Amino acid sequence: RRLAAARVSGGERATVTDFAPERRRMRACAQVAAALVVAALAALLYAASPAQEREPSAVLFHNCHFWRSGRDGKGERFDALLVSGDGRVLWSGDHANASKTRFRYSEVDLGGRHCLPGLVDTHAHMIMGGAFLSALDLSGVASKAEFVRRVAAAAEDLSEGEWLMGGGWDENKFADRSQGLPRAEWVDEVTASNPVFLSRSDGHMVLVNDVALALAQVDASTPDPEGGVIERGEGGRPTGLLKDTAIALVRAVQPVPTFEQKEDHIKRAAAYALSNGVTMVHDMGIPTFTGQSLDLCMKDLSVVYWNLAQRSELSTRVYACVPLDAAEELRAFIDEKGGWSHQSEMLSFGCVKDFYDGSLGSETALFHDPYASDAANTGIRIHDRDRLERSVRTAIRSDLQVILHAIGDMAVDEASEIIVRAAEKEAAAAAAAERGRERERRPQRHRLEHVQHVKGKETLERLASANIVASVNPLHLLDDADMMLEKLGEMRSGAGRSYAFKSMLESNVSVVFGSDWPLVAPLDPLGSIMAATDRVPPGHKGKAFVSEERITREQALAAVTGAASHASFTENLAGSLS
Repeated sequence: RRLAAARVSGGERATVTDFAPERRRMRACAQVAAALVVAALAALLYAASPAQEREPSAVLFHNCHFWRSGRDGKGERFDALLVSGDGRVLWSGDHANASKTRFRYSEVDLGGRHCLPGLVDTHAHMIMGGAFLSALDLSGVASKAEFVRRVAAAAEDLSEGEWLMGGGWDENKFADRSQGLPRAEWVDEVTASNPVFLSRSDGHMVLVNDVALALAQVDASTPDPEGGVIERGEGGRPTGLLKDTAIALVRAVQPVPTFEQKEDHIKRAAAYALSNGVTMVHDMGIPTFTGQSLDLCMKDLSVVYWNLAQRSELSTRVYACVPLDAAEELRAFIDEKGGWSHQSEMLSFGCVKDFYDGSLGSETALFHDPYASDAANTGIRIHDRDRLERSVRTAIRSDLQVILHAIGDMAVDEASEIIVRAAEKEAAAAAAAERGRERERRPQRHRLEHVQHVKGKETLERLASANIVASVNPLHLLDDADMMLEKLGEMRSGAGRSYAFKSMLESNVSVVFGSDWPLVAPLDPLGSIMAATDRVPPGHKGKAFVSEERITREQALAAVTGAASHASFTENLAGSLS
């Protein structure tokens, strides 16, 4: 993708993206989303124009290929967009009909360029992402030697006792796979004075050194926590690798960032999002299994985000989620604030999230059948099923959107079954008690995150009939393709089973795209579009991985615009030039 500054009339500038690698021919998609571009241009042009009566002030942008997702799944195109001085869309259609509107306006010719609605990423972690922008990035490491060299260089800049934070490593990218997974012994010698915390690319496994293990008092006698694994070597001694809930053992001894530091992280993450054309993010928050307390998770919304919104310092719209176990606290917060959003409409809320299983790369994703690479392993459940169902019922009773992480095919089945069963029980209980009349109810629009692997068509039909949104991650496919064949075999990696985007849409499942930045992939919706439409992983010489599951460009665009905003109940605010 090449960036270019395009001049428009009046000398003002708009940033657009030329999304035309030789194999794609998608020309001039807007990087900074049209909704913000036109609002900014309207304000600038109106301020610079001669003083005259305008009731209301408006600017007509024309000679442009505007696009929005249509109700039938196909895109709608038009060449003129009328926008108010405060950035609200007043009218859209054929330029020839603009004079028939009741508004007075000035005009801007956009020179035949393309404009999209603001792009939406439905799965990111903004506080973690902002912190990651200044952390050690190991995503390009291809050998043990390079891994150690980068860690050593980063440690040189730290004072004694300061934590070395980083991540992004993926053992599948090592040129010599026989080296296996990283271990504490790789970095102990070069980090003798500093505790180390290096997250794998999926966020479900971390490498820590012996200093960090000692601080956390994790040794051979430490039992595996429920829903987690401490990898062990000879004599049960920890190797330095911690999976899922075991990560919290070390997180618990790390310094807790202040609210001010978290605000800075969010602002930096928002600036990064805008640089990629993302004008709205669904923030999945900091998982409790990493060690942050439930109270602090809730305060990330009620204090950190709320204060930023109060000071008008949110540059992207954010749909902020809190952990499932904070459902009652979130309901109280919504009642206190009198609605589902801040009055600025830059911050919205009402979603609670939890984890059902782990990840494929860490071999903790939950499957019906064992891993091909480990016949004794089918993955793990993060929580007890009955306890999770009770928590889901509490959330649904509080009229909240339930979001569950589910990667393996068994996790997708069981998590969706829990949502369906909990919703049915709550509906029956509400009807019996005539409960729910005291407040307006939102539509049921729950979500599963990732949905990487499914058992078959029956699973997709369940999701569709229950109106459960599938928030998927096309960019993850590029990293997982070869690993899937090794860990799952050809059948479970094939059509209708893994990253089954086309099968989902054909089954009428609502599909939206997220990145899981910074844990797995960059915050890059245009990259997600390419991954979903091409399905060509690196090194595959232009050959699509399971080409039967490729989707159209317009279906992919809908997944980062209209469908994505619908998944956060913000379809009247974002995702469409209408």
